[in-house]
Amino acid sequence: MPEEMINICDENMKGLGTATKSLAHKTGLWHESIHCWIVRPTANGGALLFQKRGSDKTLFPDYLDITAAGHYVAGEEVSAGVREIAEELGLEVAFEDLTPLGIKIDLGKTEGVLNREFCHVFIYSDDRPPGSYVLDVSEVEGLVEVGIDEGLGLFSGERDDVVARGIEWDRGKTEWVEIERRVSVDSFIPRIDPYYYKMFINAKSFLAGGRYLAI
Repeated sequence: MPEEMINICDENMKGLGTATKSLAHKTGLWHESIHCWIVRPTANGGALLFQKRGSDKTLFPDYLDITAAGHYVAGEEVSAGVREIAEELGLEVAFEDLTPLGIKIDLGKTEGVLNREFCHVFIYSDDRPPGSYVLDVSEVEGLVEVGIDEGLGLFSGERDDVVARGIEWDRGKTEWVEIERRVSVDSFIPRIDPYYYKMFINAKSFLAGGRYLAI
């Protein structure tokens, strides 16, 4: 299989052409990605959905992270990012129905990867529980939700852990099973900024009809 080609740019998001994704991550070439967060309205204040990374991933296996995310392949426009949502979650959504939160700058170096990304961040409301999504097990091994108020307590430091509920791929049974377990800050991919905290703040305002949202 040929390596995936992605658009690369400079630190001001000016296009510089294309490169393989592996080269971009190895040498720290700036590139763009999409982050889509799904928030579920509930009677007790709503919940934010997190995907569980596969246990065979090279980086951060079994950690919780963005509901759906991925890179733009060479030549794609920002609106094409909905492809990642469909591939990972089986959710077909029009780009116009996503609410933009702006661009997040992601920087990180770990285990031979130097990541420099401009992340186009969006939020979307869907009232279905995690078990209703059709997940691509090669990409996502679980989908859980954390209550917004509980998440705010966790990432503000007021709570040590919270309950996450959803589904997880059972490799032994080769089927999706319902799970409920306690998670802490350490259960999520570590980031240098309070990204998850800010997303819970945005999610709460979003469900309340707030107009002023930004990452």
